[in-house]
Amino acid sequence: MIINGQSDIKVHLKTKIRQGNDIEDFQFDTDGQLLLKNGALYLRYTEIIDDQTTQVMFKIDDERVRLNRSGETTTKLAFVKSQRVPALYQTPAGQMQIETLTTLLATHFDLANWRGEVDVDYVLYANQQIVGQYEIRLQFSAKSSMLD
Repeated sequence: MIINGQSDIKVHLKTKIRQGNDIEDFQFDTDGQLLLKNGALYLRYTEIIDDQTTQVMFKIDDERVRLNRSGETTTKLAFVKSQRVPALYQTPAGQMQIETLTTLLATHFDLANWRGEVDVDYVLYANQQIVGQYEIRLQFSAKSSMLD
C-alpha cells in the first residue's frame, strides 16, 4: 500500500448542471497531479475556459470530498452523503453563503496504479432556494498508464 506519494495524471471531468428546465453538459480533459498524504487524496489541475484560468483541487478523505476552485471567483464546496453542508462562493462583488446537499458520493481507487473515480451528485442552495442540481464524474489515471 502506498502511504504517501505523488503522480502526474490525466484528468477527465464530466459535469451536468440542471437549473430549472435548462440542462448543461460539460466535459474537460487535462493533465494534473495526484498527491496522497496522510490518508487523504489531493487531486489538482488547472482549468482554462475562454481565457479564464481556474485552479481546481479536490480533497478526498474518508466520507468527505472537498472541491476548491480559485480564479476570478473562489468556490469552496464540501460533500458529505445525505448531509446539507455550508459552502462559500466569493465573487469580486462579495461573498455569498451557499449550501450543498449531497445525494450521491461514490469513490473507487486503485492507488497502486494511481487511478480512480469520484462521483458526486448534489443540490446547490442559496438563500434556502435551490439554485441547481449538479453531477460530477471525475476520472483520473497515471499518465504512463493512459493511451493517448
